[in-house]
Amino acid sequence: MSVRTFVAPTAREGLARIRAELGDDAVVLSTRPHPQGVELLASAYGELAAPVEQAPDAASGSRILAELGRLRGLLQNQLAGFAWSAGRRRDPARVGVMQTLFAAGFGGALARTLAARLPRSRTGESARHWLRQVLIRNLPLLPAEGDPVRQGGAFALVGSTGSGKTTTLAKLAARGVDLHGADGVALVAADAYRIGAEAQLRVYADLLGVAVHAAADANDLARLMPRLAHHRLVLIDTAGFAPADPRVPAMQGFDALGIRRLLVVSASQQGAAIEQALVRFGQGAAGCILTKLDEAPQPGPALDGLIRHRLPLAYITGGQRVPEDLHRPNAVYLVDRALKGGQIATPFTLSPEDWPLAAGVEAERADPAATGSPVRRNAG
Repeated sequence: MSVRTFVAPTAREGLARIRAELGDDAVVLSTRPHPQGVELLASAYGELAAPVEQAPDAASGSRILAELGRLRGLLQNQLAGFAWSAGRRRDPARVGVMQTLFAAGFGGALARTLAARLPRSRTGESARHWLRQVLIRNLPLLPAEGDPVRQGGAFALVGSTGSGKTTTLAKLAARGVDLHGADGVALVAADAYRIGAEAQLRVYADLLGVAVHAAADANDLARLMPRLAHHRLVLIDTAGFAPADPRVPAMQGFDALGIRRLLVVSASQQGAAIEQALVRFGQGAAGCILTKLDEAPQPGPALDGLIRHRLPLAYITGGQRVPEDLHRPNAVYLVDRALKGGQIATPFTLSPEDWPLAAGVEAERADPAATGSPVRRNAG
């Protein structure tokens, strides 16, 4: 494609020059102000499909690409909005499923997958019932016989800074004392970064009457673990890092020591933060503990992540009381709580006129690789 630049005092004169030199079928690609009037980029119609051999200059080529990209984005958003409006008229039940999930904080990948699987016979209340049952069936939970505290072993609590690992560890330790006795439980302070972390853990240990040990690094922990083999339950408090911290992958070294990892995720975090924690900390983890439910008006993003990553939920917590605020998860309660969160009126709730625009934004940033099937169990 051969592109030429025309500068003229007015747009009318510029167009006249373009027609005179390129013909009546010439195409104007872009216009912009110029110190001498107006600058127009144009090409002969017959050359539009030809490959670009040499742009008049690098700046002009960049402007053309930027302009084409902007036009493509505008067109994509408009088409997505039209498709949303047409879909709402043609298949309101499927659109309703997506709106329900979006309002509750679930992400686009899961919402699109479930909406696509909605049986044609389901409409209205029947579609909402179907959605609730599918979410309940697909929320992965550790079975009762897999309860880490009852089963015993060595467990390291890992997760982002501020997710509630130390308080959760104290709750698990208290439950362990009830099941195995104080002599059967040991705590390990492996957080060498947070000031006062070991002192806080020792306070809990003194209250519970259990042994507490310190491990400054991975080598200390490797030497310590054989000495704790006679305890039925060993709980390790680790340092909290941001998911992108380069030290996070080193936590997978716990596996070689016979230590299973439990990912601690705060339900009150943003969906993007929960996704990062699941990706960076959750790989190979034995299960997840969902904390701070009492601070999460919309736990939908957390459930969305657990469903897509198939990480089983071991416990939920909601409050600071030790050990009262630690519970085994109940899928019915959690799904109902999440869907109810979609009914909360906030400044972030989309109004009917916002949905076509939101559909356009989702379409623009959708990754084809992310639109696969995140639901691996029954969705019928």
